[in-house]
Amino acid sequence: MVQSFSVKSNDYMYVVYVSNLIKSVLSLHDLINNKIKMKELEAENIKKEKEETAEKLKKAAEEAEAKAKAASSEEKKE
Repeated sequence: MVQSFSVKSNDYMYVVYVSNLIKSVLSLHDLINNKIKMKELEAENIKKEKEETAEKLKKAAEEAEAKAKAASSEEKKE
């Protein structure tokens, strides 16, 4: 009888061990997926920032060109 309780106890401990092992593997998998997703989001954000910066520079150049044209046309009038 003592031996049967011991076997049952070992079986239960094995189940607990295997379930914890599976849980930790799944958690590790989720962490890896999360890391990949965050790298992709970071790359997208960097791309957006570069596009916004390029757009601002283009807009500033256009405004400077317009001011230069306006200034040169005023000089021609005088």
